[in-house]
Amino acid sequence: MAETTAAPRARRRPAVARHAGRIALGLPVGLILLFLAAPLVVLAVSSLNPAASLEFPPRGVSLRWYASVLSSPDWSVSFRLSGLLVVMVVATTTVLGTLAAYGLTRGTFPGRRLVEGVALAPLMVPEIIIALGLLYYFQGLGLLNSVPGLWLAHSLVALPFTVRTIMISASRLDPALERAAATLGAGRTRVFLTVTLPLLRPGILAGAVFAAVTSLGEVAVSVLISGANTTTVPVRVFSAVKFELDPSVAAVSTLLMLASVVVMVAVDRMTRLSEAV
Repeated sequence: MAETTAAPRARRRPAVARHAGRIALGLPVGLILLFLAAPLVVLAVSSLNPAASLEFPPRGVSLRWYASVLSSPDWSVSFRLSGLLVVMVVATTTVLGTLAAYGLTRGTFPGRRLVEGVALAPLMVPEIIIALGLLYYFQGLGLLNSVPGLWLAHSLVALPFTVRTIMISASRLDPALERAAATLGAGRTRVFLTVTLPLLRPGILAGAVFAAVTSLGEVAVSVLISGANTTTVPVRVFSAVKFELDPSVAAVSTLLMLASVVVMVAVDRMTRLSEAV
C-alpha cells in the first residue's frame, strides 16, 4: 500500500518542479516585458487627457488632442513630408539593399569583407557623428533644408538595416535551386527575377519595414539638416517637447506607434517576418 501511494507522489514531484521552473523563468521575462511596455502605455493613456497638460493618470478621457493634431496645418505638412520620405527611402534602400546583400552573400570578389564593413558601418557609428558629417557635406552641396537632402540622409541611415536583414535571407538560399533554373535554360537575369527574388521576399519585406521605421523615427540627422520648410514629424515632436509640452505630442506619438504595429503585424501575417530576422 505504501509503495502504491509513493509512486504517484514520485511522479508528481517532477511535474511540480517543472511548473515551478516555468514560473521562475517566466516571472523575470514578464517583468522585463512590463518594464518595456509601460512607457508606451503611459504615453497612449496620457494622450486621452482632456486637460491642456501632459499628466498621468489623466483627469478624464477625450479625443480632443487627436482632433487638434489631425486638423492642424503644421502637423499635416509634417505628416505628408514624413510619408513621402518613407516611400522614397523604402524604395531606394530596398533596391540597393537587395542587390548589395545578394552580392555580399554570394559573391567571391576581392575586398568583399571591406565592402561589407563599409555598407554596415553606419550601424557602428553614433548617429550624431553621421549627422555632423552630413551637415558639413550637404552644406557644400546645397542640400540643407531640402527634401532630396533628407531622402539621401535617411537612406544612408536605413540602408545598413536593410542590407543586414536581406543578407540573413540570402544566406539561407539553396544554390541548387538557382542552378536548376539555369540548367533549364534560364539566363542570370531571369533566374534572379523568377527564383532568387521570390525566395528573398521575406527578408526584403522585413528590410523595407526596418527602413520605414528608421526613417519615420529619425531625429538626430533630421534636426541638423532640416529647416523651416522641411520639418518632419519626429523633428516637430522634438520641438514641441522643448517648447510646449501638451497631450498633442502624446497623440502624435500614439498614432505613429499604432501605424508601426499595424504594418509589422500585416507584414508578419503575409511573410512570417519573425522567421526572416
